[in-house]
Amino acid sequence: MKVLLINPNRYKSPPVPPIGLEYIASSLSGKGHTVEITDLCFAEDWRQYIDRSVEDMKPDIAGVTVRNVDTVLYHTNEFFLDEIKEIVHYLQVKHGLRVLIGGAGVSANPAGVLEYLNADSAVQGPAEDTIHRALAETLNGGHIRKIYHGKYSGRALCPRRTFGIDYGRYCGSGAVIGFETHKGCSSSCVFCLEANSRVAFKPVQNVVEEIRSFVDIGHTHFHLCDSEFNESLDYSVEFCTALKKSGLDIRWAVYMKPAEFNKTLLRLLKDTGVYLITLSMDSWKKCDLYWTDYEKFIFGAKSLGIKTAVDFLTGFPYETDIEIRGYFDTLRRPLPDSVGVNTYIRLYKKLQITEIILKDAALRARLSGRTDDATFIQPVFFNRFDTQKLGELIAGDPLFRIEGPEKGVNYGRIK
Repeated sequence: MKVLLINPNRYKSPPVPPIGLEYIASSLSGKGHTVEITDLCFAEDWRQYIDRSVEDMKPDIAGVTVRNVDTVLYHTNEFFLDEIKEIVHYLQVKHGLRVLIGGAGVSANPAGVLEYLNADSAVQGPAEDTIHRALAETLNGGHIRKIYHGKYSGRALCPRRTFGIDYGRYCGSGAVIGFETHKGCSSSCVFCLEANSRVAFKPVQNVVEEIRSFVDIGHTHFHLCDSEFNESLDYSVEFCTALKKSGLDIRWAVYMKPAEFNKTLLRLLKDTGVYLITLSMDSWKKCDLYWTDYEKFIFGAKSLGIKTAVDFLTGFPYETDIEIRGYFDTLRRPLPDSVGVNTYIRLYKKLQITEIILKDAALRARLSGRTDDATFIQPVFFNRFDTQKLGELIAGDPLFRIEGPEKGVNYGRIK
């Protein structure tokens, strides 16, 4: 089978290489399929790019990744599905191809996203194993509009292949090369689509060799694509130990949570080139131990010279101003390098936080965006207090940054 994989993600703050398509392409080529990736990120005219790829390859079927539905942040929100819908339609009508969609954005509402894009079928979740059956059945037309549920077994060892991705141009435009160590997340955050999803770790040596393949061609700056690196303390220590033994001279940034850590892990992170740790935190019904671990984490990282940032989501239903001021006092006490605060919570149909809000008329009154869209595919946000109120609570403290008005990511802001 000849498969054309398309990256429609043209967002450039910063641009993000299509790592998911690289793994899928490797899985398909490993089974004997002919695979090409058409990357539209820097395309001035995406139709010309697609026309050229289809003419050269003459594919049997197309796969389109949906990395994100939108940019999630309220103030500078960009909705991506309308352009992706145009791409899907163009592939179907102009070139007569069936289109399978996948990617993290599909999980927002698999049936809703599939219908919105009018694609032929979709894979929800990790697709390295599932992609083979999904493509075959979609090509044959037997299961149109079917949703395939991907589960990463760990058996699908997909050595990453760049398939012609122009990493020089990505890195020259502000991107950093990503890699991942596992799929899924065991945390139960009420606002997160990945919460309580099956966790499967990649073989440590495979990940190290993937990093080596980029170092060998001159790339030494990386960031981790996992939701949080320290899903398992044992695995994190094992990985960092192997990376240290490899002798690879890299620098990398990582997202973590204030749990599953110790001094050994922090020292290994420093020794392997970690220069920035961003802690993903929120204020939804947290116990005292959560905040104690936070302080220990920041103090421990700072003692080793690792810069620290915090991404803090707050303003949940029924929280008070007094409580939120208390959170800010706790966050500033160990003096991380930066605290980004977001109080606009992006809602999706299947989330627990969405269910809580919809049951309370007073909370529903605080919704903004496309509140007429019951699918929650169009952006809908809950806001406990607006940017002006947040500014009053922060009281001019330069440690805090209000997320949303300014585009960017921590590994681009903090050097």
